[in-house]
Amino acid sequence: MNKLRRIRRLLLDSRGTFTIEASFVMPLILICTLSLLFLALFVFQSSSAQHTAGIAADRTAFIWDNSRRDPITGAFNPGEDDGLYWRLHSDSVSDLFAFLVPNAGAQIVLPTSGASNDSSPENKLRRVGAAIAKDWSGLMQYSNKGLSREVSVNVNRPFHKPAYADKWLLSEVQSGAYSQVVDPVESIRIIDLTRTFISEVKGRITPRAALATFVEPRSAPQQRTVINSHASAARYLQALVNGSEQTVRVHGTTDRQVDALDANEVAHQAFYTFNESQLRNVQMPKDAELLQAGTQIKGVVWHFFKQSSKDTVTLSASFRQELQRKGIVIVIHE
Repeated sequence: MNKLRRIRRLLLDSRGTFTIEASFVMPLILICTLSLLFLALFVFQSSSAQHTAGIAADRTAFIWDNSRRDPITGAFNPGEDDGLYWRLHSDSVSDLFAFLVPNAGAQIVLPTSGASNDSSPENKLRRVGAAIAKDWSGLMQYSNKGLSREVSVNVNRPFHKPAYADKWLLSEVQSGAYSQVVDPVESIRIIDLTRTFISEVKGRITPRAALATFVEPRSAPQQRTVINSHASAARYLQALVNGSEQTVRVHGTTDRQVDALDANEVAHQAFYTFNESQLRNVQMPKDAELLQAGTQIKGVVWHFFKQSSKDTVTLSASFRQELQRKGIVIVIHE
C-alpha cells in the first residue's frame, strides 16, 4: 500500500519537469538552427554559382567581336581588332556544317589558365575563364548556328554539409547561364546596305532590258585615249568632266584660260609640260584670286599628266602644301 502511494506521489510531483523538457527541446532547437545555417550557405553558394556563370557568359558574348578587349571592362586600344574577316576564321563557322561533319564545337574546361594572343574561339573563352575563381569547375562552350550564336557557361563546386543533411542538401552547387552574341555594327551595316540597295535597284531595270544587256555589242569599243600634248590633255579633261574651254576675267585686263569648266563651275586645268616656278608665280595667284572671289569659279583642280610611261610627275612637298592652303586640288594622272 505504501509502495503504491509513493509511486502515485512521484507521478503527480511536477518538480524537475523543466529539466527533462529542456534535455529534449534544446538539442532539437540546436539541430534546426544548424540546419538553417547550412541551408542559408547552400542558397548563398547557389546564388554565387548563378552570378559567376551569368557574368562569365555576358562577358564572353560582349568581347566576342574583338579578342583584344579587356575581359573585365571590355576596353581596347584603337586599331586593335581581329581584322575584317574574323567571322570566317574566329567564329566557329564549321558549326554550321555539323549536320554533315561531326563537330565538337569550341569549349574549354574550368578552371583554366591565362590565354594567348590568338583570336581563336577557344582563346576567347579562355580569356574570360581565366578570370573565374579557381575553386569553380565546369565547362564553357560556344556554338554558331548562323542567326543564333550562343555562349554557355556551366560551373559547379563541392558543398560540405553535415551527415544528417545528406537527404535534403546536394553534395555540390551548380548553375548554368547562356548569353547570345550580338554584333550591332554588322547588323546596322547589313540593314543599311539592304535598305539602300533595294531602293537603288528597285525599278531601275526591267527583265527585258536585263536580257538586252547580254546581246553582243555591234560596235567596237573606243580606243584608249593617247595624251601626247597639252591639247590632247585638255580634250581628255573636257570629255572627262563634260566641260568646255572658257576664258575667265580675273581682274582688269588679266584673263585666265580654263581648259575645262564643268557644270558646277569647277575649273579643271591640264598640265603636260610645266615649270614649278612659273606655276607658283603666275598660275597659282590667278586661281587663288578667282577662288577667293567665288563669283565665276567655285573650285579649281589641277591635272598633271606625265609625258611617257617611264616618267613620273614630280612636285615638291612645299609646293603641294602651298596649293592645298590656297584651296587648289591636285590630280596626278599616271
